[in-house]
Amino acid sequence: MGMLTGCGSFAPRPQPTLGGSTRATATATVSPPPVAQPSSTPTPPPAVQALYLTLTPTVTPTTLPPTATPSPYPGLIQIGKPARVIARTGLNVREEPSPNAKRLGNFPPNAVVVVTDGPVEAEGYLWWRADNQFGLTGWVAGSDGEDLWLTGELGDKRPVNRPVRLGDVVMVTTANGRNLSIRYEPGVHGLLKKRVVAGTHLQVIDGPVILDNVRWWKVQRADGLTGWAAEGGKRERWLSPLE
Repeated sequence: MGMLTGCGSFAPRPQPTLGGSTRATATATVSPPPVAQPSSTPTPPPAVQALYLTLTPTVTPTTLPPTATPSPYPGLIQIGKPARVIARTGLNVREEPSPNAKRLGNFPPNAVVVVTDGPVEAEGYLWWRADNQFGLTGWVAGSDGEDLWLTGELGDKRPVNRPVRLGDVVMVTTANGRNLSIRYEPGVHGLLKKRVVAGTHLQVIDGPVILDNVRWWKVQRADGLTGWAAEGGKRERWLSPLE
């Protein structure tokens, strides 16, 4: 057989057979099946997706409660709200927001009043209109920018130097450790029933009865003790309302 030449494909070499003839045997080139490349984000089957959605908790956003807006004025004073007089000598009540306006009266120390108007800045003071709900209404100086004389922070009830009224809760404010006499009847000649110490709280349930130039009130203690007590003398108050 002659020599193959060239650089192309070659012809298959004849192979001998049992009968003496020859057959060509072709050599097939088999390519490997393509290999699937993994996806960067595999997608789970639908059944797995449904299970995931079922097990995933639902997050509900938390709504925070609204923040209260503080009063922009000293002492947290607000219109329509009570306020307490903290000036040592009380506050003069005036017809207009001015220290030269007509004086209408006085709110005593520790008195609780209702603020109805203001503030008005005038002549170096911050003025509020206030009502003691017993007939006295007018303008008071709540602050001079340094000292505070009227505040919306009431705190605990305190004794107030004002006349007693029916329904008040009062405290015995006798001086020098003296006790207050509780009598069966009003008047200095009424039969003595009990003496109570300074600081005792009493509820005013009846009165007044004016005898011996003194106002007498029927009072009741928390333990049920009842009787008549004098409101005070010319220079001293023996029953002081709590506000």
